[in-house]
Amino acid sequence: MTTYPDHFKNIHLERCESTNDFIKRDLPRLETDFPLMVSADGQSSGRGRENRGWSSPENLGIYATFGFRLPDKRCLALLPLAAGIAVGGMLENWTGKNFDLKWPNDILAAGKKIAGILCETIVNADKILCLAGIGINVNQQPGDFPDDLQERAGSLRQLTGVAWPLGAGRERLAASMASWLGKLFAAGGSCIVDRARQLSRSFLGQTISFHHQGRMIRGIFLDIAPDGGLLLELSGGEKKIFYSGEWLD
Repeated sequence: MTTYPDHFKNIHLERCESTNDFIKRDLPRLETDFPLMVSADGQSSGRGRENRGWSSPENLGIYATFGFRLPDKRCLALLPLAAGIAVGGMLENWTGKNFDLKWPNDILAAGKKIAGILCETIVNADKILCLAGIGINVNQQPGDFPDDLQERAGSLRQLTGVAWPLGAGRERLAASMASWLGKLFAAGGSCIVDRARQLSRSFLGQTISFHHQGRMIRGIFLDIAPDGGLLLELSGGEKKIFYSGEWLD
């Protein structure tokens, strides 16, 4: 076991079903090493939000889960945003390209999805344990994606035309996650929401499709609310904040 910067211990695997599931299967033992980063060269059953699969071909992407204790329940609502801006900011600094945050934590560039995040919370007595699973498409070429993702998924290599070192990317990701989680825990939500608004600015004023509690909603994206919710203007001019659901466009 090696240690990444900023105190994340690290377990790196050649292959696993998913890094989130790896931690959950052995949580009583592994939580003693929190904050912990489990990464893998490939995943056989990687997954994202809404239990969707995440394509995880070996040695082409970054697949990692960060396990940590949450000091305060008030941080829970902003955790997905914090993870999203940690990934988006890391990718901007690494590549020099612009990335967009699609609420709450999908990362896009040039209209294609580059990274996705799955946050899971385990409440155990007086402890709040969090897992932030992150998948980043790094060196995939078009033929490396499943047929149903060809039009929607992209990679850093497609965006920049060059291959990127995965080990260096994992180190940068660990440092960025540590930095933004530290800000969330110490400073609360204002800096998280401000940065999320910056990364979401390309979507301002767009009409989006949003799936919420079994209903399909169309609305104009107005802002990210101070508490991290998605602020939409619905038909008739009604403004409403959503805290769960899926942005489909």
